[in-house]
Amino acid sequence: MPKFDTLKMARGLNQVFRPVEVTDIDENYHCFIVRYSGDYISHSHESDEFVHILEGSLLVEIDGHTEEVRQGMSILIPAGCKHRPKCGNMALGLVFERKGVQKQMDPQV
Repeated sequence: MPKFDTLKMARGLNQVFRPVEVTDIDENYHCFIVRYSGDYISHSHESDEFVHILEGSLLVEIDGHTEEVRQGMSILIPAGCKHRPKCGNMALGLVFERKGVQKQMDPQV
């Protein structure tokens, strides 16, 4: 059974908002790590997105309000909800979502 030191892996990320896959979960879902810093584009997905903050904190603008997600906390972003991650400093996240969602976007950060 594989084990992953996701925090150690995430601390090794150099680029912001460039997800790196950790593993497939099944034929439809996978998880990846990402480094947040600065503001990302406002966007939505066709399926739910689950974000767990490994280190730091993240602000997520969603449906007209802002949610703070701190280290050790998670947020479920429902399908179709326009959202925008913002990070004043740096945060590391572990994200679970349907495969192919990231390919739907061409972010201009």
